[in-house]
Amino acid sequence: MDESTGRKAVEMFVYLASGAKTVEFTYTGGEPLTAFPTLVVLTDYARQRASEAGMESSFVLKTNGTILDSDIVDFLRDHPVKVVLSIDGARQTHDRHRRTASGHETHSAVQRNLLALLQNDVPCVASMTIHPSESARVSEGIRFLHSLGAARIDVGPAYGTVAWTEEQVEQFASSLIDAATYVHEVARAGDQLNVGPFYRESEHVGGILSDRWGCHAASTHLAFLPNGTICGCSALAMIIDRVPELILGDVRRGLEQEAVDRMLSLAQATAEKRRACQNCETKANCTGGCLAINYATTGSPLVPPYLYCNTISVIPLAWQKAWE
Repeated sequence: MDESTGRKAVEMFVYLASGAKTVEFTYTGGEPLTAFPTLVVLTDYARQRASEAGMESSFVLKTNGTILDSDIVDFLRDHPVKVVLSIDGARQTHDRHRRTASGHETHSAVQRNLLALLQNDVPCVASMTIHPSESARVSEGIRFLHSLGAARIDVGPAYGTVAWTEEQVEQFASSLIDAATYVHEVARAGDQLNVGPFYRESEHVGGILSDRWGCHAASTHLAFLPNGTICGCSALAMIIDRVPELILGDVRRGLEQEAVDRMLSLAQATAEKRRACQNCETKANCTGGCLAINYATTGSPLVPPYLYCNTISVIPLAWQKAWE
């Protein structure tokens, strides 16, 4: 994204957020740190425009963790920017699926950079994406990352680009329970560890989501692509090449109301339109799945895959083992 497009995106988002108390900007990709000078300019600009509009701004950087130097660390610490760094556990697991374009392993660099962020008090989440072949190793990865000093770890299965067998889905669920047991042990020992999707503050327990359906795409969330195209959220932006009707406009022409209305009708669809969810035993802890995940796996925006549903169903048990 060039600087001019980025400024237009900031201006539009701040304008649309008018009246809010806070506004959050997330840098994702691709790899945002390949354009670090632009990121610096846009962060300062977003802080200024949000402040002028009477809003407090915050920032999130999603990175693969391969790029870091002292200037970047100082910037992230001083602004501050919360970093979500992708590291899939220990070396063997991570390097099996995360290599450079030329095939080189990346774990050593990513681990070193995670430690640099933690040691410099940069707010940081270690993000594990679980490939089906690693479905039984979730707890192992969490233990490793916690040993490095990570106190907040986010775990999510890979969707859309890989196929899961029913056995692997069950292994993943079982591994989440094992991980929750470890979180409980850590808490009893007086140490800090919070793991998603069964974070201490998880909304997927206790029926908190009863009668709440849908997501915030195109309402409180928007995503701006490098060319200025606008989408309902960053996850949907990843599939617009396959589903171009997800495009809501661009930063030069603005939003197309008809496209926004179509998106809102999907994002905020109630139970009557979610036939796959109506008889689900865990619907009180779910809002019908992620539109992007649904599109990418089942081909239907309102039909979640078995992997998603099974993961949601195990969260209450994992949460209870971790925190009660």
